[in-house]
Amino acid sequence: MPYQDFREWVELLRSEGELSEIKAEVDWNKEIATISRNVTSQEGPALLFSNVKGYKDGDFRKVFSGGMAARRRVAMALGLSKDGTYKEIIKTMKDRLRTPIKPVVVATGPVKENIVKGKDIDLFKIPVPFLHSLDGGRYIDTACAVVTCDPDTGDINLGTYRGMIADKNHIAKLLATTAHWGNHFAKYRDLGKPMPVAICYGIDPTLLMCSASAVQHPPGTSEYDFAGGLRGAAVEVVKCETLDLLVPARAEIVVEGWISTDPKDYMMEGPFGEYPGTYGGMASPKPTVAVECLTYRNDPIYTSNDEGSSPGRWCESPYFFGPMHCALSWNALEAAGVPNVLDVWGHPVALGNNLRVKIKKIYRGHAKQVACALWGTTIVAYMAKNVIVVDDDIDIHNDEDVEWALSYRTNAEMHDIQFFHLCIGSMLDPSYPLSERNTTKYGQGKASRVLIDATVNWELEPEQQYGGKRFPPLCTVPDPEDQALVEKRWKEYGIGCPPLR
Repeated sequence: MPYQDFREWVELLRSEGELSEIKAEVDWNKEIATISRNVTSQEGPALLFSNVKGYKDGDFRKVFSGGMAARRRVAMALGLSKDGTYKEIIKTMKDRLRTPIKPVVVATGPVKENIVKGKDIDLFKIPVPFLHSLDGGRYIDTACAVVTCDPDTGDINLGTYRGMIADKNHIAKLLATTAHWGNHFAKYRDLGKPMPVAICYGIDPTLLMCSASAVQHPPGTSEYDFAGGLRGAAVEVVKCETLDLLVPARAEIVVEGWISTDPKDYMMEGPFGEYPGTYGGMASPKPTVAVECLTYRNDPIYTSNDEGSSPGRWCESPYFFGPMHCALSWNALEAAGVPNVLDVWGHPVALGNNLRVKIKKIYRGHAKQVACALWGTTIVAYMAKNVIVVDDDIDIHNDEDVEWALSYRTNAEMHDIQFFHLCIGSMLDPSYPLSERNTTKYGQGKASRVLIDATVNWELEPEQQYGGKRFPPLCTVPDPEDQALVEKRWKEYGIGCPPLR
């Protein structure tokens, strides 16, 4: 990789003309987020705000956003060419995620350059932007990695979960039990103990890719291993000051603290502008991190993401989360034994909720196996609501191809469209009633999932006049000799456009 950590990543972006440093004074109160929204929606440069109103003299002065808010920068983060396609990015992620590299524990690192504990902690000293007009407060946890540990096995997990500053030393968090840290939280609750938590900002982009995605890591591994696989080198980690947790040694900022499992210690959180592009989660008491220690580099850079995407208006996360979800889904299908999966794609703005899977079909029920295998994983807690499976002659990255397959290879009467009710789903999906998204009552939201089998239905009788095939041949493709003749004489015709290839 051409960078070792987040800070070198920022300088790489600068050298490649992919960074714009805003030196004009900007307000943390919605101005930073509004600027970011205008830029990330157009795949503009990453942004470094170095003159935030009210933060010129303290230790924390800089805000960074949009590091991977463009396909070309996602490719750069993987060490690929800037013109790499999403298809190439997904294949690279898929292959590298299959070869994890263990992290390396070091004695110390840049993140230990400054250590603040106890009463001297004040989260409001960090220039955390106010992102959306109706947010419940300033959301400090939007582009970070939350580190927790399974109390039974000692296995570490990293995840990206929203968190709002509740007061100077508390962060109120949205916590779903279907997430790995939700599993950890349930175990600590059964033990009657608080859960240790570390939150890391300004991390290697490959680590953010893994933290923000539903990586299904086997026992004895963590997102550190898979980030190592993505970057082709081990992630350096260091022990926390007050917790028995490992954090990135080269992170910009690390918060250490404890979450009480007793509801009386919860603090108000929400609402927040969420990933569907709408506000999600009503204001209510939520599990809260009581911060006991803050470590950070000299002149630290805080990272933020103005979450939420809708048509034409994107934030950073879809650009990298979309292909990561496709790569993870592809690997999950292969791990489940589903044969002949050729490609996986879901449009980033929908975060793969309309997930397309291309297969070489070899038996009846193959498409249904694809959907059931996906829906049996935690990857789909927030996505893959609708799974579309197509044959190997369809390019799933081409909307025209998929629309044609949906139009002429599906017949609802022949069970090509099937519904699966009462599945786990997102508690932030606005298409479901609030009562069905009550995490306190249900632990997660609800989803009715749909399989659209747009492969050729093997129940169709072969048509003998077309060579005994179940699906008639295309009449739109000229015979090879006719096409060759036309191409040979094309210049004679004097037509401006070239022939089809």
